[in-house]
Amino acid sequence: MKSIIYWLLLLLCYHIFFSCKKEITQENIQTVDPSVQFTADTFNDLYLWYESMPVVDLTTIKTPDEYIGQVRYIKDRWSFTMSYTDLIDLLEKGETTGWGAGLAFDDQDKLRILFVYNNSAMGKAGVKRGWQIKAINSKTVDSMSDSDVNTALNNSSNSFVFTKNDGTDITIPMSKGTIVINSVQYSGVIQKGAKKIGYLVFSDFLGSSVKELNNAFDIFSKEGVTDMILDLRYNGGGTLDCADSLVALLAGKPFKDKVYNTLTYNNKHIRLGYQSIIGLKSSSVQTNKLVVITTSSTASASELVISGLKPYLNIKLIGSKTHGKPVGMNIEGDTKLNIAVAPISFRNVNSQGYSDYFDGIPVDFAVKDNVSQDWGDLSDACLTAALNYISTGTIGINVIKSAITTDRIIYKGTDNPVENLYQSGNKIIK
Repeated sequence: MKSIIYWLLLLLCYHIFFSCKKEITQENIQTVDPSVQFTADTFNDLYLWYESMPVVDLTTIKTPDEYIGQVRYIKDRWSFTMSYTDLIDLLEKGETTGWGAGLAFDDQDKLRILFVYNNSAMGKAGVKRGWQIKAINSKTVDSMSDSDVNTALNNSSNSFVFTKNDGTDITIPMSKGTIVINSVQYSGVIQKGAKKIGYLVFSDFLGSSVKELNNAFDIFSKEGVTDMILDLRYNGGGTLDCADSLVALLAGKPFKDKVYNTLTYNNKHIRLGYQSIIGLKSSSVQTNKLVVITTSSTASASELVISGLKPYLNIKLIGSKTHGKPVGMNIEGDTKLNIAVAPISFRNVNSQGYSDYFDGIPVDFAVKDNVSQDWGDLSDACLTAALNYISTGTIGINVIKSAITTDRIIYKGTDNPVENLYQSGNKIIK
């Protein structure tokens, strides 16, 4: 009898032990979040610096962003994930959400409007570049910390008190909404003596931007511009296809079929590397001088265009050194998870082998970015300096009374700002 009881107890312990073991194993299998796994798989495959990534336990990672934070290479400030549908709407259609205006403090602690998208809450309300935001929801900006301002901007609705460029105040209540981005913020032809100078303010490299560029350069071409000012001071990047279009419009006539950039990948994907060739369009212009206005917000595809054109055009930079992003992303998306993963995947190298500008591309003439009037106004120090250089070879400008403080840029126009270059032909899992 004792023997029977003993074997029954042994059998019971055996059953409990292996049942528990099975349950623990199943629990462990289920602890890796699918979005985290997808992000990790993408990074292990495409990341430019995958060989430097530390080994991490995915069961301890709760979000894709947490994973990226743990494996990110020291030079990588840009790899990201976001909603797949939001990314496609932004990069292909130019559609997103937000207030629709870039905001930053100047060195007199005034919160200024840097730029405005026409089809946005700010644009529809008539807000212009240079306006000051004096108060938000009856609270003066002077009494608010940067954190307080950011918190208020996260609201879906606010009442803003603006000081307009003529010095008068206006109160405008508004709500965040859908934005259709106009990448060409301003374009026009400025006559300076015998010279016809094309002036283009370009804010985003998007699929929807190509038509805008073509329309602007149609006018430049018909007007017979002899020189160009390309204003990229707040342009954080976008798509390679759009960069190809802008390069063709600026350099296509004399330099068609020349290589302006080469993409180089990690050793798993050397075959993905390719050379970008200068194309030609019917509205391509041929200029004597090209001046590019830049700031620390000039990044990614903007820097690619500057670097790529340097070997071919008489190009000068005015403003402050660029952001410093000589690398770009391929994007992998999973529509079921609704996630887009964008690891740094390649390095940009111009035709002379120039690539190492992680500290930014330096300017030829340092000029502060003052914001007190709308685009095209000659009180803009950077524009005046560019016009002076094209006309006389010197920038000769007056002392600037106020200028944007780049480390206090509060809001970049949209809830999902365009700040990263990506390579066309992305892989999507449906």
